[in-house]
Amino acid sequence: MYGGRLAAELRKLHDGLELWGAGGRSMRNAGVNVEVDMTGGGTIGISETLKSLPGVAAKYFKLRGLLLDRRPDLFIPIDFGAFNIRLAQIARKSGIPVVYYFPPSSWRKRPKNAEKLLACGGKVVTPFPWSGKLLSEAGVDARFVGHPLVDIVKPTVDKAAFLREFDLSDSLPTIGMLPGSRSHELNEHMPIIIGCARIIHRELGGAQFVIGAGSGANRIREQVAEASKDSGFPVMRVIEGRTYDCMAHADLLISKSGTATLEAAILGTPMVIIYCGSWIMRFEFLFRKAVLEEYIGLPNIIADRGVCPELINEHATPEAVSDIALSLLGNEESLSEMRASLNDVRRRLGENDALVRTAKTLLDMGGLT
Repeated sequence: MYGGRLAAELRKLHDGLELWGAGGRSMRNAGVNVEVDMTGGGTIGISETLKSLPGVAAKYFKLRGLLLDRRPDLFIPIDFGAFNIRLAQIARKSGIPVVYYFPPSSWRKRPKNAEKLLACGGKVVTPFPWSGKLLSEAGVDARFVGHPLVDIVKPTVDKAAFLREFDLSDSLPTIGMLPGSRSHELNEHMPIIIGCARIIHRELGGAQFVIGAGSGANRIREQVAEASKDSGFPVMRVIEGRTYDCMAHADLLISKSGTATLEAAILGTPMVIIYCGSWIMRFEFLFRKAVLEEYIGLPNIIADRGVCPELINEHATPEAVSDIALSLLGNEESLSEMRASLNDVRRRLGENDALVRTAKTLLDMGGLT
């Protein structure tokens, strides 16, 4: 998504650019010649990474060959450190200019990859201000330009139109739910979401729910249809491709951790953050917990405090999640405080037009202006 948006801005600024690389649909739609399709390449945890390693390795070697053969005027890696840092180091050694966009784990308050980024050429464009400061102190030419989501995250309709479109009531609380799209996320999160919906609906004497669905939409619909066979099950809409509307027009959001929580923060929607890994991911988490951030939710990491409640693994039960959700829904002061804190998180991400600044900065640092 970021690559596609960036490509569109680069074309506006520089006539005659030939853009090619690795990506997916968003980059193709922006006119990038996608030589290596990375759709579905994202993983979480060591176990998932090992499963995907053979396919990712094949794509890595193909792209490395293309880089060395074509020798582009500028290479812009975006995140995905295990893949892109290696490519960037090879490009730099071969005399290909490199400017790294979205340095890996730049959201962390304790980045540990400055030396690797220096080996990539030491030029970085980052969406987080602390990342720019800490990397600069380590000798990297790191420039903070603002986060592109500030420009991207917007609802398509107002709340009244959204409720009418999906035949929802304007007199009932609307709870948004984001279970994720990976197979293990749906396995773990959907039972929590369905159980939580039952409890909230019962305790409030009525509520309605919208699930923002991605690639697992059909599977989610099947689970909701099965749950709906029970009498008294609440209204629950599965809405595909309209995640920002689901976020923006919910009174409260129950979201799996990840970029979705940052998007919700930009929209100012109060949320409860959950995450349950597969059994092997939970085992891995126990061993890595000491070196991880204190929080899992991006709004909390950015604020450096517990703005939004978090429930992880065995603590994320339908009862525990619904207890927190009900306490928030019953306390407008708490919701207002959370909205104010989320607004502060949004301000820390920089001003609008981050993508325009990013494109200009990348061309400047890459010597193409």
